[in-house]
Amino acid sequence: MLQRRQSLYLFLVFILSIVLYTGPLASVSAGSDVCFLKHSGVTDLSGERLDVSTWPLTVMISVSTLLSFLTIFSYMKRPRQMRMTLFLMFFNLGLVAIVAYYVAYVMHNFNGEQFLFEWRIVIPPVMLVLLIMAFRGIRRDELMVRAADRIR
Repeated sequence: MLQRRQSLYLFLVFILSIVLYTGPLASVSAGSDVCFLKHSGVTDLSGERLDVSTWPLTVMISVSTLLSFLTIFSYMKRPRQMRMTLFLMFFNLGLVAIVAYYVAYVMHNFNGEQFLFEWRIVIPPVMLVLLIMAFRGIRRDELMVRAADRIR
């Protein structure tokens, strides 16, 4: 059952959540200084970490990665897989909210003039679309199994 479409969608969610670790999510410019928001903290142009703790962001990305991987292999229990996928959907919405919070926090505390989201910021909404498609596929499989059980 690993060859199902929804397993492919969940695998893409897993890969995309790993990509969130690779670089900055946003940059904030304060005059000539530029700060980058990464999962591991806020850094300046020289790579020096600033005094902003972003461990909730790291934890959320890590949990999203782990949970998406575990959801792939729970194909034998479709109701649990649907619940995990639904939880991942809400979790990704929270991920977008926490990134917005940290951008606002850095803008306020470091007198930022403008912020620029990097291309990685589109990953959580893309993950959300993939999770919706996976959820629909899992639900369709579950309804098909229930219909086959009624026929017997």
